[in-house]
Amino acid sequence: MEFVVNSIPVDLSRLSGLLCVAAPEHKTDLDGVTRKDREGNALWVTGVAVRRAGTRKASVIDVQTSAEPEGVTEGSPVGVTELDVSLWEIEGRHGLSYKAASVYPVRPRTEGGAGPAPVPTAPQRERGGKATTS
Repeated sequence: MEFVVNSIPVDLSRLSGLLCVAAPEHKTDLDGVTRKDREGNALWVTGVAVRRAGTRKASVIDVQTSAEPEGVTEGSPVGVTELDVSLWEIEGRHGLSYKAASVYPVRPRTEGGAGPAPVPTAPQRERGGKATTS
């Protein structure tokens, strides 16, 4: 029996220090077959370290996307758009699942800047639609 709660949006303004700790790779089933979304797009998973702003402790989450996170490499700072979390339970096991519209690379700001700057503009996704660029 499977139990999934509707996805809940994550307040990204409360997170800081997002860092790719596991490079993007195709999400696969137990037989190694690439999983796909409802539209037939291959799913990707990226390991991201996050921490709540103002705290020291970090957690690593696997973020699933329908679009390949281009330019994201292990050890690089990243940004995430439209991050949602869902609670799941299957055959006595349970956990959290994270999905985002995109995971994209950011670069540090130069002289006098505060925090990282996005590069390039992250693709935005209309709810239930395809990625668009601004």
